[in-house]
Amino acid sequence: MDEEFDPTLIDQETCGRPDCICALPIGERFLLWALRQWQCELINWRDDRELPPEGSVLLRGFSLAGLRDTLSDFATLMDVLLFGARRAFAIHAPSCSSMSSDEAAVIALCSLAQGDRDGLLLASLDAMMVPAAADAAVFRFKLFAMALKEAGLHLPPPKSGAVGRLN
Repeated sequence: MDEEFDPTLIDQETCGRPDCICALPIGERFLLWALRQWQCELINWRDDRELPPEGSVLLRGFSLAGLRDTLSDFATLMDVLLFGARRAFAIHAPSCSSMSSDEAAVIALCSLAQGDRDGLLLASLDAMMVPAAADAAVFRFKLFAMALKEAGLHLPPPKSGAVGRLN
């Protein structure tokens, strides 16, 4: 079920469905793909305890997008989220055309981190994380979001309704 990120799709028209991920800006679409691919590789690692023979699709996708240097920040952020969240996040398969509220929340949190909205970021993470994990998550979100920004991937601020979904 692994799917490589295809940067040639960024200029294609959307399908017209309001809830379809094809309408997302490229930065959000990349983050969504990374979340889903990370989840797939994590599940495969737990099941097989080995890397796929063709290597990590996540690594190839980050490399293809010119964001390989941000992969370690992303992986650390995902580890903090995995171990510090109050509950498991709902992350869809890479081929799913809609987005879960948890996926939308992580994308919005990255946007808040990139936009220096630390107060809202911390408040949202306090509600999502076990005590003491929120501070680590803020730090990791900031590192990853700034690395993306330095690499040229700017995230739009969350839409007015997105911030309300964070908790």
